[in-house]
Amino acid sequence: RNFILALFMHGSPEKPSSRLINGQITFTEFLPLFEKQLTEASIAQGVQLPERFSINDFFTDCIDCLRPNQLVLDSISNLQEAGYKVCFLGNIGLIEGPTGNKFTRMKINLRFTCDYYFESCQVGMARPDPKFYQHALKEMNVKADEVISVESTEQYCKLATSIGMTGIVAEDQPTVLKKLSELTGINFSKLSRPAACNPDSVTHCYFTTTSGVKIHFVEKGNGPAVILSHGFPEFWYTWRHQIPFLARLGYRVIALDHRGYGESDQPPNIDDYSMKLVNQDIIDLMDNLNIHQAVLIGHDWGSVVVWEAALRFPDRIKAVASLNLGYFPPHPEYDFTQLVQADPQQFDYCLYFFDEGVAEVELEKDVDRTLRYIYSDTTPKVYLLAAIETSSRGLLAGLPDELPKCSFMSDKEFNYCVKNYKKNGFHYPLNWYRNEAINWNNIKSIERYKIYQPALMVTAEYDPILLPELTNGMEEYVPNLTRANLLCGHWTQSECPAELNRVLSKWLPKVSAN
Repeated sequence: RNFILALFMHGSPEKPSSRLINGQITFTEFLPLFEKQLTEASIAQGVQLPERFSINDFFTDCIDCLRPNQLVLDSISNLQEAGYKVCFLGNIGLIEGPTGNKFTRMKINLRFTCDYYFESCQVGMARPDPKFYQHALKEMNVKADEVISVESTEQYCKLATSIGMTGIVAEDQPTVLKKLSELTGINFSKLSRPAACNPDSVTHCYFTTTSGVKIHFVEKGNGPAVILSHGFPEFWYTWRHQIPFLARLGYRVIALDHRGYGESDQPPNIDDYSMKLVNQDIIDLMDNLNIHQAVLIGHDWGSVVVWEAALRFPDRIKAVASLNLGYFPPHPEYDFTQLVQADPQQFDYCLYFFDEGVAEVELEKDVDRTLRYIYSDTTPKVYLLAAIETSSRGLLAGLPDELPKCSFMSDKEFNYCVKNYKKNGFHYPLNWYRNEAINWNNIKSIERYKIYQPALMVTAEYDPILLPELTNGMEEYVPNLTRANLLCGHWTQSECPAELNRVLSKWLPKVSAN
């Protein structure tokens, strides 16, 4: 009967919840104080608490049940596309520790989504204090009558209206969007996807590395250099939504096919695909194009490339961004293969890839079916988890013959990827997995493991392999780190292209200026 909510929401400035929201105490400090208040109130009001009730478990469960509202996020993007600035104004306390990890990722998502972001615990003011609104108006440099305020309660809506803003109570999503549409004239449909570059609309180039490997890359735009590094099983085309967008922002965008992929050479030996050689390919590319410094952006295996390149060549790599995969120093005793063999967990598919000539046979049998599975939507983790459980028998073992179409590619885009892998196969890309021992020994020889360049870590909330929590603690080794979290599975560039582009457009100007 809202007993706990009433205690939390209504109280004097001295009450624990008020002190939490105003940033005077942390969540850990709040819990015992609120538990005492709760016990006293339950006795005074004759409320019987459950025998095993724990306020810590209660709040942990509440936070665990939080889900990002994609409709709201898409609507924010609709407003921004129409030229509106969006501000988040929230009564939020400092929630730290394991309980706060998911909460923090959601806040990071909001920070990058909104143009302005204000938390009560940071500014020391909270709704319904009018000063909180006035602080936001001042920071945004706008007048109250220029603002539409969507409020969670009638009380807050009346407050916003009294200040001069146009207030809307968030009764339900359809009502809110209808009222916003009436006020702004915007049709709140799903966020439009950014334009993808046509393979014929970019410049295709080739050069030969110092190790004698011909590398293919595409290029578009002029300005500070941004090099895009793909993962497995991808090629330059995975960046099709980012290339034209970044070029329009004033960057020289270069997306390469790594050795073994796409139109680049496929050297014959496994050790031709060591990370040390791939890193040198990046430097050779920069030398060939007369680029002294560049920003690197990587995804999946491409993230391994950019993290290690930043470590090896700190004078050449100006800044580094990674999608999905974090950075940590090598294990002091074991390489990745040995660690996976001891405790596979979600990486058991790597055991299947380690043996030369095994996975290739299955993956190349029906490339269309293989890529339908690999490029599957992992937000409802259906096909991927089914395959993880059976990967010892084959990556596609137990799956139906007919798999759904890729949800984040058009037929034309998907067919272009299928055509590429039908032509080149999977053997040489899989050789990247077979170099773990060599890579481990090579990186250990560097003997310095901190990356000091500006860095961006973009986690994907629904990636079933590269879980966001695997990046916890990165700041110890990447001290100049900015974070973002997107609501997608593994294929970030294709699943959330507009959201990723927005994150990059905010981060790149800070790190790419000469």
